[in-house]
Amino acid sequence: MVTGAAQGIGQGVAELFARRGAVLSLWDIADIEKKISDRTARYLTFKVDVTDENQVRNAAKLTVQEFGRIDILVNCAGVHSSILFKDMTQKDWEYVNAVNAKGTFLCCKAAAEEMIKQKSGRIINIASDAGKTGHVTEAHYVASKHAVIGLTKVLALELAKYNIRVNAICPGYADTPMLRKIFGELAEIEGKTQDQIIQEIIRTIPVGRLGTPEDIAKAAAFLASDDAEYINGQAIGVCGGLEMH
Repeated sequence: MVTGAAQGIGQGVAELFARRGAVLSLWDIADIEKKISDRTARYLTFKVDVTDENQVRNAAKLTVQEFGRIDILVNCAGVHSSILFKDMTQKDWEYVNAVNAKGTFLCCKAAAEEMIKQKSGRIINIASDAGKTGHVTEAHYVASKHAVIGLTKVLALELAKYNIRVNAICPGYADTPMLRKIFGELAEIEGKTQDQIIQEIIRTIPVGRLGTPEDIAKAAAFLASDDAEYINGQAIGVCGGLEMH
């Protein structure tokens, strides 16, 4: 199961997993218009609001009915907005935390129930480097991603006895539609052009470029594989060295 599969990191994960032979259940609140490019891929698509427990449980149930089991969950669904704390409203806070924190919880819950029955599974939560540090204009987002990492650690402890491994990936600046929106918001807040913002950020990344959805997808594929069977409860940075923990 891949949430947030309509674009960005979720779409990148779906494409890479399809190329590597995964059978996919793709979820997003938006219609998943771009189909998987691999014509041999087997997949279903579901329109799911990850903040709605009934929708999450129903999509998980239908996935099991069709495919028989859930082996891997990659939680990519997420939202962001750039707002200085002094201007942030309760509505801003609740929206970001509902999708990023509550949505991750609900999807983990639905998948884990199936994985416990079969005594195996892999859960990979897409957090952020913001889950390890603070970013100006991102109080709500930073809090939500810290929550994702905290949830990951507890699930790793509680689910290990069922042969379920739970880890998080912390992207830095992965070049997605959401990131481009962030660049635009930051440009407006700081009175700069979007290109100035991009160049300033690239200068802080040791490898000298923005990340790609495929960079994140490759890390997810590794964590989902048997090669990562002794990795549990980790928050792995995939950020070109932007943050080192």
